[in-house]
Amino acid sequence: MPTTIPTVTSSTRPGSPSAGDAYFETDTKNYIIYDGANWRGYVSDGLSGWSGSNTYSMNFDGTDDYLTGSAVTPTAQQGTISAWIKTTNTGNSVVLSQSDNTVADQCLFLRLQGANAAFGFVTGSTISIKRGSTTINDGNWHHIVWWSDGTNWKIYVDGGDEGTLTSVTGSAQGLWLGDLTSSNNLAIGMRVRNTTDLVYNGNIDEVAIWDSTLSASQITNIYKGESNGGSGGTNGTPGNLLSFSPKAWWRMGDGAEANSGTTIYDMSSFSNNMTIVNATSGTNTAGAVYQADTP
Repeated sequence: MPTTIPTVTSSTRPGSPSAGDAYFETDTKNYIIYDGANWRGYVSDGLSGWSGSNTYSMNFDGTDDYLTGSAVTPTAQQGTISAWIKTTNTGNSVVLSQSDNTVADQCLFLRLQGANAAFGFVTGSTISIKRGSTTINDGNWHHIVWWSDGTNWKIYVDGGDEGTLTSVTGSAQGLWLGDLTSSNNLAIGMRVRNTTDLVYNGNIDEVAIWDSTLSASQITNIYKGESNGGSGGTNGTPGNLLSFSPKAWWRMGDGAEANSGTTIYDMSSFSNNMTIVNATSGTNTAGAVYQADTP
């Protein structure tokens, strides 16, 4: 006889589950299984992480809220980071940073340098910031990719290579996570070292990290919402990243968190979940909130 899987909603998940407990969520249309520490979401074809749609993003109030988690691939000498962002912020702000959060001079940060996407790297006396040229603080959604092969930095905006980056300060290029002498914190929406600064104001969605350099065609596929090796697709539509094998993938409301709670689940196979900090403080009384506003 077939076994019927019990149903719940994303807001009525059991509060004290046991490892192996499985349910079908009627509102998200996902199967969820408790792995002993976290809920894992699965769609009906057996692939975790992708529900077939992108409904939510995370909105940051620009005052004090951000996401924090453990350092990702800290020894990688090359890699790729992808995110969708929407902002009208005119100052400098950080989309993602990895750092030693006890000292002032250890940080790789991916940021907005005014109207443009930029890299920043600080370790000891080495300070380097380089930016692209496309205006991205126009209140529209943009897909940004930060890329390093260990020798050179690249920035892609909406699937296109920004080409030669403008030096804001310093001359070093290609420094990546493994070039930090110490890193113990990953943050989204703010730079976190021995202090916090460069807070982000706006929406961030579908953040993913690789410890390898994705090809230009792979980056275009991600921008178009295609699978790895796909062709065609629709520009500006986030898609399923599982075929690209990310080291981390935070869906900002569309993952196992199902737009509820203060945990943003890593929907890759590496389970590096993040926590919303200051979720109910700041000028936005809701803090960092799930918002039905996506690319």
